[in-house]
Amino acid sequence: MNEQTPSSEPIKYLDVAAAAGELGITPTSFYKIVNHVDPAKRLEPVNRNTHRGDGGFRFRLEDINRIKPQYVKNDLTSAEAANRLGRSTTFIHKLIRDGVLDYYETEFRGKRTFFIKESELARYMSENPDSGKSEAIYDKRSGLFLYQPFSKDDQLARVVKIKRVSNRKIETTLRTESEQLLSYDEAIALNWAPAMKIQDRKPTTSYGYAVFHFPLPRSLDSMIFTIIEEFFKQVGPANMKISAGEQLVVEVKKSVLVGILPTTHPDMIDKLKLFLLKGEIIPKYDGTLIDTGLSPITFYLPEEKKAELVRLAAADGISLQEWIEKRLD
Repeated sequence: MNEQTPSSEPIKYLDVAAAAGELGITPTSFYKIVNHVDPAKRLEPVNRNTHRGDGGFRFRLEDINRIKPQYVKNDLTSAEAANRLGRSTTFIHKLIRDGVLDYYETEFRGKRTFFIKESELARYMSENPDSGKSEAIYDKRSGLFLYQPFSKDDQLARVVKIKRVSNRKIETTLRTESEQLLSYDEAIALNWAPAMKIQDRKPTTSYGYAVFHFPLPRSLDSMIFTIIEEFFKQVGPANMKISAGEQLVVEVKKSVLVGILPTTHPDMIDKLKLFLLKGEIIPKYDGTLIDTGLSPITFYLPEEKKAELVRLAAADGISLQEWIEKRLD
C-alpha cells in the first residue's frame, strides 16, 4: 500500500508483521503498542477505522522510525551485561548502586531500563579481570567440591578454592600438607587422586538454614573438615552454603546426618553443638537432626503495601524475607 504525494517519493505503509520486524519485536508485542491504554505511548495506524476492510492495520514508516529508539537499543541492558560477566543481574545492579559502573536509564519497550555502554563494561572487565569468576562449592560436571580430600601415598591434600569461569569451566586449587598450592590439572599430573566422592542430591523445599561458625582449621585433617565432608555427603551441595573469612561460615538446610550418633561420633556432635550459631542439634534414633529452628508465620497486607515492601527489598538486592528479618534484628 503506497501513496504518491506531489514531488515526493511514495509513502511506504507497513503491515503489522513488517512493522514489528522494524522494531525487533513479535507481532503480539506490537499489538500491545497499537492498543496501549496511554495515548502518549500508543502507535496509531493510518487506518484504525477501516483496517478490517484493508486486511489489517497499516503504518507509516516515519511513525515506526519515530518510536524505534524505544525498542531498538545500541547498548547493553543490565541483564546482557550480567551475561557477559557470567554474573547475576543483581550483581550488576550492585555495581551501579556503588558507582562502579556508569550507566544511563531510559524507557525501553515500555519500561524504565538501565543501559551500560560496551566501552564501559570493557573498562570494568579490564580493571577487574576476575569479575566474571564466581566462588563455587561444587561442580556437577567434575564432581569436585570444596575441601574435598585428595590422597597420594600417605599424604593428604584438599580442594581449597573453586572458581566458576563459565557454565562449563572451573578453576580449582588444592593445598597439600606442605602448603603447596596446585591446580587440579597439576595435582592429577602428580598422581593426586580424590579420596572421597559424593552423589548429587536434589534441593530440599524447607525454608532457611542452620548456621555454623567454625574457626579456620589449622590442619588438613581437622575435625571441622570431617564435619563438612559429612555435610557434602549427606546434605548435598545444593542444600549448603560456605563462606570463609575470619571464620568458616557453613549454612545447612534442615537434614538428618544418618548414622551420626552420640555413641558412635561423640566428638563430631560436640563440635556441631559448640559452633552452632542458629538452629538446633537434635538426637534421633537413626542419627542427628540439624534443624533450622524456624517456624512460619502468615499475615496479610493490602496489595500496594506488599508491592512497596518488595520494591524496597529489591532495591537492597535481597529477598523480602531477608529485608524483614534485618528490620526485626
